[in-house]
Amino acid sequence: MNVLSRPAFLAGGLAALAAPALGADLTPVRVAGTPDADLVGTLWGIHSGIFQRAGLDVHVDRLNSGAAVSAGVIGGSIDIGKSSIFGLISAYIKGVPLVLEAVADVYDTKAPNTGFVVAKNSPITGPRDLAGKTIASPALGDLFSTVTGAWIDASGGSAKASNFVELPIPLALNAITAGRIDGAMMVDPYFQAAKDSGNCRVLGHPFDIIAKYFGVTYYFCGKSYAQANTDALARFRRCLAEASNYALAHQREMAPVIADYTKLDPAFITKLPIGIGIGMDPAPLQAVIDFAARIKSIPASFPASDIIDPAARQS
Repeated sequence: MNVLSRPAFLAGGLAALAAPALGADLTPVRVAGTPDADLVGTLWGIHSGIFQRAGLDVHVDRLNSGAAVSAGVIGGSIDIGKSSIFGLISAYIKGVPLVLEAVADVYDTKAPNTGFVVAKNSPITGPRDLAGKTIASPALGDLFSTVTGAWIDASGGSAKASNFVELPIPLALNAITAGRIDGAMMVDPYFQAAKDSGNCRVLGHPFDIIAKYFGVTYYFCGKSYAQANTDALARFRRCLAEASNYALAHQREMAPVIADYTKLDPAFITKLPIGIGIGMDPAPLQAVIDFAARIKSIPASFPASDIIDPAARQS
């Protein structure tokens, strides 16, 4: 997944935007996602006026789940959604006409923003010890529960012996501390909060069994919307790349912008690495698709290019 430098992007793409005057009519673009920091590229694009200068009136809605985001995109109340790649792959396999437009969040084993957390005094020492234990996940069969199960099996344990329950990630820390659950896979900012609490420890990083680097969440839209709005989407992707590059280079500056959207403490947000991705490299995406096929989450693998908007593909 290529990360363009700000100078390289400015030289290669921004000049092509042909931005209209600010007083000109703007094209509305409705974006939605869950309240996570991985939307920072879009948030900064709005805050800085990057989208507006490109003739786009981008508005972001906070929704409680990836399923709600997908339902909005399919129903037409949302133009561009941001959601987990596993859910998007599953929907695509079932015939939902969607296409990927850009990466939102990436997992990088060199600076993991996701991990499996247990209580500090828990007797659990490895994933195979999770047999018979209660494990929380935002939804049964989602990315976290699927990967956690595969991680347990790969360690010599049995995921079938574990008890998976549904629990939103923001509630998992208190549930672990109180002993209501034995562990959960968590993502920043809640992963960082668990580490800072002093009540938890990291058991491991289940995402490593997929790949050392891959996109976790993606921007997507309906295929019909992509076909009817090629120019607006091209401008959205280019503006998103510019805003994301700036965010990566000025992470502390993003804290109040992220805090306003997520409702988290800006001082806490400054501790978090920004794991946003830029562009649409099919290779890391292919690793996720192949993994899903390998664990029988989908019937068979397919070329990553099949689910990517042709206009968004990188060579």
